[in-house]
Amino acid sequence: MTNSMETGLKPDWIGRARIPSLDGLRAVAVVLVLLNHACLTKDFPDIPLLHGIGKAGAIGVEVFFVLSGFLITTLMLREQDRTGELNLTVFYWRRLLRVAPAYVTLLLAVVAMQLLDASHLAPRDWFAAITMTINFVHRPAWELGHVWSLSIEEHFYLLWPLAFVMTPRKWHVAQLAICIAFCFVARWIVLLAFPEWTPMSENWTFTRLDTIALGCLLAFGARQRACRDRLDRMTAWWPAILLVLVVSLAASRLSAKWTVGIAFLLNGVCIALLVWTAARSSPKWLNGRAISTIGVGSYSLYLWQQLFLNPLRESWVTAYPQNLVLTALAALASYWIVETPFLRLKDRHRKIATSETVRSLPIRKHTMTPLRRVLTSRNDA
Repeated sequence: MTNSMETGLKPDWIGRARIPSLDGLRAVAVVLVLLNHACLTKDFPDIPLLHGIGKAGAIGVEVFFVLSGFLITTLMLREQDRTGELNLTVFYWRRLLRVAPAYVTLLLAVVAMQLLDASHLAPRDWFAAITMTINFVHRPAWELGHVWSLSIEEHFYLLWPLAFVMTPRKWHVAQLAICIAFCFVARWIVLLAFPEWTPMSENWTFTRLDTIALGCLLAFGARQRACRDRLDRMTAWWPAILLVLVVSLAASRLSAKWTVGIAFLLNGVCIALLVWTAARSSPKWLNGRAISTIGVGSYSLYLWQQLFLNPLRESWVTAYPQNLVLTALAALASYWIVETPFLRLKDRHRKIATSETVRSLPIRKHTMTPLRRVLTSRNDA
């Protein structure tokens, strides 16, 4: 998986263009989440290997967290290098255009389901879903329960750019380290002093931001020769890192203290190192068109899967395999009908012209299909 490039050399994607393998990693993450839920649904085949992977599939959310921190911070650093500052108004506007259209459409779909008596959300669930605080609700309705991770990411998108703009760049790494330490300590305080709160605390923002912060730290490390050199040496042993992650996931089934007290941080570190390995070596299997397409649509897949991969219902819609087919169709419709127009509007706010990227490609712009443009443009955040 590693390549033959000289240790510590600066990758050409640091300051521009698409980061290799990120969409492929997104695809892996969303497939793990889908399997995690699908293996609990009606008529799913009784294949031990699939169920074993499915039980560990929640790790896909942590992969998303690391990728979000890495990509967003990389883009913020690029803009600061290019213009000398980060435009918060443009940043928040682009985030709104990326997240809100599909999310609002999902909420409207759940409203329709409730009117048809196909779902039953309590007022607290609706309030939390609208205010993006559902990660603080204990056992929310299944249809919107997965929004806990999206809520944490949105809290991160709100807080980190503010800290980035309001403090000198030399303080940013220290701020991220403090965030990681704070989350780690907060989880142990809950474990030891308030053990009955442990299941709820797993989704709280101030106990889970450290995984995203690890991705942010990776973005800073990627820009420094000494850090790249250390990362390259560490990830030369990437099979051992992957083995540690697998063992950690297996141990998490045995102890809540291991899961909350140790595994969240350990898993995040392992994932960050594997992300660096993938971005650095750019393996073909993570950069093929099929897997990249799934990665581009991972947000849509993640949003809509919960309506169809519902283990609490045994209807035809929520039974395997049609539940996976319906998830894919809903995600496809969401991406092309709802999200794409707003993505075009969002891209108008990019400071770096898209044409600059296209000119660097070996294929002319007018010969590119819409899908090919998506896959060869910059990583979407």
